[in-house]
Amino acid sequence: MRRLLIVILVGLVVGAALINLVERDPGYLFISLGDVTIETSFWFATILWLVVWALLSASLAALRTLLRGRQWISGWVVGRKTRNAGALTNRGLISFIEGHWARARRQLLRSARYSDAPLVNHLLAAQASYRLGDVDEMRRQLGLAETVEAGVGIALELTQAELQLTAGHNEEALATLVRARANASKHPHVLELLARVHRKLADWAALRDLLPELRRHDLLESPHLQGLEAELWFALLNTACESAIDSNELQHVWQTIPLSWRETDSLRCRYIESLVARGMTAEHEKLLIAMLNKQWNTRLVRVIGSYPPADPKRLIKAIRRWLEGHGQEAVLLVAAARLAQHMGDWQQARSWFEEANKIEPQADTCMELVRLASAQGDRVAADSYLQLAGSQLLDELPLAPIPEKANSPSP
Repeated sequence: MRRLLIVILVGLVVGAALINLVERDPGYLFISLGDVTIETSFWFATILWLVVWALLSASLAALRTLLRGRQWISGWVVGRKTRNAGALTNRGLISFIEGHWARARRQLLRSARYSDAPLVNHLLAAQASYRLGDVDEMRRQLGLAETVEAGVGIALELTQAELQLTAGHNEEALATLVRARANASKHPHVLELLARVHRKLADWAALRDLLPELRRHDLLESPHLQGLEAELWFALLNTACESAIDSNELQHVWQTIPLSWRETDSLRCRYIESLVARGMTAEHEKLLIAMLNKQWNTRLVRVIGSYPPADPKRLIKAIRRWLEGHGQEAVLLVAAARLAQHMGDWQQARSWFEEANKIEPQADTCMELVRLASAQGDRVAADSYLQLAGSQLLDELPLAPIPEKANSPSP
């Protein structure tokens, strides 16, 4: 209140002083411009200038307010369209997840113009078009995606390759990925997709060449590539086992496989079985013994006795040592018995066959005993083992109706 009174008092004093000044000396202003002359008092010209300045200031302020209002309205309209586009994009994403490809594409394209991320709209629309079988529209959408955001060429090629891979068009996916790899040879996802394509095409040689890069980028842990390396080495070995001319060629392929993988059971068994098929040598037999000494495997044990031994003394010595630790395994006893047959030790062979049959009766073990007992002239034992083998085989037959026993004819 006191401050207001002071302001009023100062205003009255200043006003009184100005009135007194105007009455005492009104001043004179003369303006000449060509044929036009203006004469007036200084104070009237000053008041007129102040009025004009105030009018101009008010007009400019009103104009600025009007422009700000138009910008606000324009921003509100654009914001509303952006919000609507976001909601429509969300509906398009839901339709895409649900598998309604045509509806998803329509919603995504309608919202692409005002979307905050139009690249996503066009990429998903391209995927929906591919699912609909409209390859031309897919390419068009990928082209639009490249126009809305520069530097996404590799991403577009990867999207196209994934679509082709999902659809089972593996050759087309391979061609796309070869182009992508030329543009970005160190892009990890390109390498992963290439590995998946080679796997589907069973191009194991190409996959082997790609393996160092996959390992360098830690891509072998990808869910899509789980078990890839084991599958690769087994496929390469299996191909060699089926096509190799001799043991030397097969051995060369075996040596190219990393040592850690050569110690896996599936690869070792496949390799040894293939060597047996081509004719075991003393060196191969030595490898078989070393494998079993390092890691016991019943599948490898079954190989023993299925071929004429290259070094019977060394092999029987190893078997006697194994029997000390695995003497209750029927498969080892059968292998030992067959080796004893190759060596002509009939009594030892029969003893091991009988021991194996007690532990785990099997039709093939019984038949080995039938053959051996018959050759030794023991018909009683041969008939007994034959009946036992027959019962084993009958137990393995599926259940099926059989005729009832016929009544004996009356005397």
